[in-house]
Amino acid sequence: MELKDKIIQAAFDLFAEKGFEKATVSEIINLAGSSKGGFYHHFKSKDEILEAITSRYIDELKTDYEKLLQHQQRSTIELWNHIFTQLIEYKLSKIPEWPKMRKIFSFNGNHIILKNFASQFEVMTTELYTQLILQGVREGVFHVKHPKMLAGLWSREMIRVVSICRKLIFSTDVEAYEEFEMLLAFNEDLINRELGVSSNMIQVKEVALQYVQQSRKRLEHKEEFDD
Repeated sequence: MELKDKIIQAAFDLFAEKGFEKATVSEIINLAGSSKGGFYHHFKSKDEILEAITSRYIDELKTDYEKLLQHQQRSTIELWNHIFTQLIEYKLSKIPEWPKMRKIFSFNGNHIILKNFASQFEVMTTELYTQLILQGVREGVFHVKHPKMLAGLWSREMIRVVSICRKLIFSTDVEAYEEFEMLLAFNEDLINRELGVSSNMIQVKEVALQYVQQSRKRLEHKEEFDD
């Protein structure tokens, strides 16, 4: 493992244990087995390491998405559906890290880092959906007048969907769940219509609801295991 990666991992472990504000640069240097000069060669401050931690998630997803786009055996519509499924599977895989992430980002001013993360994610997914829409248009599968605008709209809506999913995972509000189901049905109708394809070719509702249910089960299982 390169020194930079060791520093990021050491910082992640310390931030998760003590919180971002209480962990010190000296502790990170010691845990990473770095010199002071080695640390400052890669990072100017703890803030930069925190940005690197959030960017790591973006980089992981970007790598997965790029692999998907290179999968020539899937049709454009299959790729579109698989992208959302891949995002959900990725988020499910990160459930064990949720307590650590809550600890890491529990500090004053955390909204700046989180906003930057959301912005990076939106840019990445907009570029991805733009590529897919243009590919579908070339193939005659999609019929879209403004590909990039639609891609941006859809990216923001998927971010909203995932955010609501996260809230519902920890909620027993039946009315909120039913409203979410209606939102998902609306989104499915909207994207299929805007892409100019048959109803339900692009799927959102089933995948999103499965994410909520599977997350609840995994968290329940983890609590039983912890007890």
